[in-house]
Amino acid sequence: MNAHTDLVDRYFDAWNETDGARRRELIAATWAADADYRDPLMAGTGHDGIDAMIRVVQERFAHHTFRRSTDVDGFGNRLRFSWELVTPAGEAIAKGSDFGVLDAHGRLQTLTGFLDQEPAGV
Repeated sequence: MNAHTDLVDRYFDAWNETDGARRRELIAATWAADADYRDPLMAGTGHDGIDAMIRVVQERFAHHTFRRSTDVDGFGNRLRFSWELVTPAGEAIAKGSDFGVLDAHGRLQTLTGFLDQEPAGV
């Protein structure tokens, strides 16, 4: 595993963490304080905005989890990977690819998501 893979796996740990205090710790360890996340459906800025965004997704898709579906590809301070949102039964209901830029400390500065498959009803 490389540092980019460790970071992205921690990113998914934050998305899947339902304990608010633990999720905030993961966000702080993964994201720069002034980080920015954007995809076609939502956006979050800073630790508070990213936490709020994750909380909304968890409420809408209770008991679903995100998982990485590809290796993490990266060079320098840039990375990319693909993911799936899966039901408790393991069915992928959404898929996407994300592209990120890291800050000088190796945390996510920006992440831009593209949806390859949207969940029904969105």
